[in-house]
Amino acid sequence: MHVQLPGALQPLRHRSVRLLWGASVFSDIGTWVQMVVIGSLVARESGSALQTGFVALAMFLPQGLSAPIGGLLADRYDRRKIFICGLLGQGFATSAVTFALATGHDTPGTLIVVILCGSCFGALGGPAYSAMIPDLVPKEELMQMVSLGIMSWNAGRVIGPLIGTLLGATIGASWSIAFNAATFFCMAVAVFLMRRPFPPSANADTGSVVERMATGWRALRSTPGCFHSWYMVVLINLAVAPFMGLIPIYAREVFGGGTSLTGVFSMTQGVGALFGTMGTTILGLKLGQSRVATFIVPFTVLVYISWALAPNTAAAIVTVFFLGICASSMFVISQSILQRDAPAEQRGRVMSINQASMGVGYGVGVLIVGGIGDAVSLRVGFGFATVMWAAGFGFLAYRSKHWRAALDGTPVDPPTAGPLLAAAS
Repeated sequence: MHVQLPGALQPLRHRSVRLLWGASVFSDIGTWVQMVVIGSLVARESGSALQTGFVALAMFLPQGLSAPIGGLLADRYDRRKIFICGLLGQGFATSAVTFALATGHDTPGTLIVVILCGSCFGALGGPAYSAMIPDLVPKEELMQMVSLGIMSWNAGRVIGPLIGTLLGATIGASWSIAFNAATFFCMAVAVFLMRRPFPPSANADTGSVVERMATGWRALRSTPGCFHSWYMVVLINLAVAPFMGLIPIYAREVFGGGTSLTGVFSMTQGVGALFGTMGTTILGLKLGQSRVATFIVPFTVLVYISWALAPNTAAAIVTVFFLGICASSMFVISQSILQRDAPAEQRGRVMSINQASMGVGYGVGVLIVGGIGDAVSLRVGFGFATVMWAAGFGFLAYRSKHWRAALDGTPVDPPTAGPLLAAAS
């Protein structure tokens, strides 16, 4: 019997999407189990915001190094096979983390190095996964498809900390990470079962590695929607996203909590992110992405300040719920625009530049906020991040008079798209 799905879930009527999304939810749960367990372990052993941030950084920074290579591979070979190879690499590397914990080699330095290796494999496969998305659904369902991916990540953020807390308390850290390793292998099997190729465009560019990456950058900067959403991606990861990786040390140093409070904060943020993802998808389709962004940006400033100044755990829990709404809303807007506007021939490289920028932006943001947290306090660090967010978006609005048209997909002639785009050219 045919079941009519709500608009935001329409992509799930496709078998390939169901396979991929179901496995993604399972894998994202495992990733958040690892983030909570390892983050809390390092926070307890080191008592340092910077070292705690390094663990989160190790999961994302390799994107800046490996993602461009992954983009080149995604525009040259079958994207499904590249993605499977990346998943298998992540599974084996995460198994190595399990072994390190089980044998007592659990110093922050050791864990960071092994996690870095796994993240490199993930970054190699990530652009291939992103480049597959527009081939899975009709163009009019791209925003819903992107929304499902973000929902998967945030469902993991809700369920993963709970499972991580329970597993850490019952079977220990090593078996908790083993659970995450298993999720990567399961997702590789799911992608294999899709049983269809995802070849790159027949008109893909040739030339040297440098020339092909330069072509990808030119495609991004000359497409107004791609360039403006890329700018927002950098800003989000630089200013807003670092609070996620610093939750374990914020819970411990400011509120005197441990793994349980870390899990509560992460879960609450995840619930907020699910609300934000669904709400932004619905409102974005009705009102346009630019109108939603115009509301979310100043609201994020208010919420971020409230997070930095939260007087007690109850206030922090309420605030992190709304912070989850804000962060996920901006991710839905920026990622759906990139998928919508990226040229087919350079899609893998455009998405790899986006992924690399996410990793580098997040890494720099964690170092800045974590460093301020160690030197002064995390409250001051989060306050500084709030200023970065407001100033960065203010600069976008001031320098690019057509940014709303670019986000909504209204045709904008690149030569007259505003000083920001002209400066990038």
